[in-house]
Amino acid sequence: MIHLPINLDTFGFVQREKKNGVTVKYKCGRDFLYYALHLLLPSQFNEQLNNPQQIDQKGLFGLAVSPAFAWTQIQFFKLPKLLREEALILQINRKEIHHFFGFLYAILFSRISYDEAVSLIEKSVNENKASGVDIALRFQGLEDHVLFVYGYDEENLYVFDTHKLPMINYEKITSDDRYVMKLSRSEVKKRWKRFSRVWELSKV
Repeated sequence: MIHLPINLDTFGFVQREKKNGVTVKYKCGRDFLYYALHLLLPSQFNEQLNNPQQIDQKGLFGLAVSPAFAWTQIQFFKLPKLLREEALILQINRKEIHHFFGFLYAILFSRISYDEAVSLIEKSVNENKASGVDIALRFQGLEDHVLFVYGYDEENLYVFDTHKLPMINYEKITSDDRYVMKLSRSEVKKRWKRFSRVWELSKV
């Protein structure tokens, strides 16, 4: 397996929060960005400081919305400014994001094929960039799930999640509370739909 230079024993893994005993939905974009920022800015984003729940509480990325309004993306309207201040650049399907409307455009209108996507993900891992694979759940990917990519081999991607979605066919390969998952390329291909995306976060 080819993978990012991450020590799995010290990396700041987190779990998705629960409300009244039920796992909170539609926070995968926030969770991916936490993992990406933890990789690139570990002293500023970690389990104790600016973890996913604190990101929401402080409004670091935007307005913390209920799952019913996650489709609006306003939970990310501050994100481009934050990344500029930290000298980071976000790309979604190779589209550089400089402002919130660019973010919305990339989310809704950027397109990339499955073959282009896996090639881009491999390149990102090889270059030690933080990348995420954004695959469809339903509605051609309008309902989606983005996962932080740790590594790859010929048959699988190895990804970090914060919980396990039952509708995705991926395997938890850790026996503790860390969600390190094996996601087959065939599952990615099956779920690569119109609105699927590759997210990349790197230093300028």
